[in-house]
Amino acid sequence: MPRWSVLICLCICMLASMATAQDPQITVTAEQDEVIVGQPYILRLKVLVPTFMPKPPIFPTFKVPGLIVRLPARSTTPVSSRIDGTTWAGVQRTYRIYPMRAGVTETPEQKLSIVYKNTESGEDVLLTVTVPAMRITAIVPQAAGSLDPLVLANGLSIEQSWQGGDEELSVGDAVVRKLEISVAGASALFVPPLLDGASPHRLTVAASDDAESTPVAGFTPYPEDARVTESLERGVMSGSRTETVSYIAQSGGATVFPDITLEWFDLKTGGIEEIVLPGRMVLVTEPPRISGSVDRQALLRGVLILVVTAAVAWLVLRWFYPALRPRVHRLQARYDASAIAAHRVAEKKAAAKDLNGVLLALEQRSARGVAPGEALEDAIKAIGRALYRDNASEDVTERHWQTIRQKLRNERGPLFLRHDARNTTRLPPLNPFV
Repeated sequence: MPRWSVLICLCICMLASMATAQDPQITVTAEQDEVIVGQPYILRLKVLVPTFMPKPPIFPTFKVPGLIVRLPARSTTPVSSRIDGTTWAGVQRTYRIYPMRAGVTETPEQKLSIVYKNTESGEDVLLTVTVPAMRITAIVPQAAGSLDPLVLANGLSIEQSWQGGDEELSVGDAVVRKLEISVAGASALFVPPLLDGASPHRLTVAASDDAESTPVAGFTPYPEDARVTESLERGVMSGSRTETVSYIAQSGGATVFPDITLEWFDLKTGGIEEIVLPGRMVLVTEPPRISGSVDRQALLRGVLILVVTAAVAWLVLRWFYPALRPRVHRLQARYDASAIAAHRVAEKKAAAKDLNGVLLALEQRSARGVAPGEALEDAIKAIGRALYRDNASEDVTERHWQTIRQKLRNERGPLFLRHDARNTTRLPPLNPFV
């Protein structure tokens, strides 16, 4: 099969009953039948119209899971072609699609929208076309079939750096391991995180054959988010990936940071290359042991304080509380029957936007000798008109509720001075809000 194979050739008709040579032509072509995993599958979509397009087309994206779609520099370019002796104008978009796994990946139907001038009427015509589903086949070279993870590139290099750990550490010190990965001919997304599986070995390291084994030093990892960059130059993708993990020493002893090995397939030579990043052993000084002696005087003071506290609590519950309980109940009952208690209920109902609750609470307050002020009555009338007559919007009713809450706060302070327990049995005024 030729290298340039036509996948789809769509001749789009403006009207189902009239198909002429003046209808737009849309062609989708691919540069190859199959592609290596991680390498570009080049797809071109060309749109031609007999006149011109006053607006740029809205191209499909072809983005699906398992595919990386990139648009190189100048991916969309103007084109022209001679059709039946007439020059047609249009645009062409070039996609570079990178399969991330081997096998067949199918893209669903896509939409393409164009606007062009009608040759007869001179009006703008909007046309939306469905691009059929396509199948992209990705393969793996036979020599790279055993690789896991699968990394295929033209070049790959890794630089490792350490911070700390050259000398003996103390508990709380840090060891920082950093990897800078550079990839040529592929996306850096194909390189897996290498430090995720490189935690220190929690193995006992023997000091000598006859001596006692050295305890294991515990470390807690604190990874940073990996920084991944990509670039596309002359159709060739390259990228970098930076990984950094800080390990904080939690206990004394010794531990081993393991080697990191990565195998990758070189597309230039057709062979498997191996990169080994050496680890290192780290020693952590044992922290000084804390004496286990008990301060008897401090223990005695603690026991004495506990006994005195228990005795005071017993005296309060046994003698003082029964004597004070009737007084406390009388004070609570007096407060519950006061105007300030009813006022606080009105404030809670206003916060909940419960108009009936506010009216009932203010009625109780009036019965206890303190009627609502004129400003508060006007605010309540206003919210009533807004809710039941004007069908006001939520913003308007919210402003009325804010006014009511403000008026209630203004009347709260004087209630402490105006309240008189002798007025709690006074009858409420007749219809106070009209």
